[in-house]
Amino acid sequence: MLIGCAQQHAFISANGVKPAKLNALSQQLEAQGWQVTLTQLEIPAELSDTSIAMNPAQQNQDAIEQLITLLQQLGFNQPQTYKFAEGKHFYSIDNIGLYIRGSQSTATLPSWLRSDNCTAGDTLLALNPGGNVTLEHEVLDTELEQLDSYQGQWLFDGETLTIHIMEHQQDYIRKEVMRKTWRGDSPAQLFTPLKEVEFAPLNCSFIIIEME
Repeated sequence: MLIGCAQQHAFISANGVKPAKLNALSQQLEAQGWQVTLTQLEIPAELSDTSIAMNPAQQNQDAIEQLITLLQQLGFNQPQTYKFAEGKHFYSIDNIGLYIRGSQSTATLPSWLRSDNCTAGDTLLALNPGGNVTLEHEVLDTELEQLDSYQGQWLFDGETLTIHIMEHQQDYIRKEVMRKTWRGDSPAQLFTPLKEVEFAPLNCSFIIIEME
């Protein structure tokens, strides 16, 4: 259940939306005075591709109209508005839920990924519900067995996986590949980094081999 305070608060649930487009929406909403939270809520099947959910007592129609205009300017589908006050998608008077289905692939993201022959050392990404990620990294060049753990956030649009750890951000492109295993060739999902960042573990490629 999402319950907020008196400040305008927009909870955004997106599926198949490119991170750059989602970031632009978040930034412009904040410029309009909204507090913005990205969620991992599943979009209800009965909602349209671009939907605004609000409490029946919502009275700030000017803010809603500005939001609709912004969505149209950013190229999202014509938004539909819904007013209800029950279930896990409940919003208090000053809050709204914004649900967006994009046109990108909606491939299923695994719950964990392991680094793929990375020179920075063995690294594991645990992609937890709610957009939280845990990165565990085995430190090289040390006589002690040391495993460092870091917390951050993840976002996946069906094609690009974005990981935020501390002040570092890395984007990974997903590709379906085949890998040799002891039982023969198996399908796998490979996530390749798009740039070099200062935090070396994020420069690894990550993979999950299905039915390994």
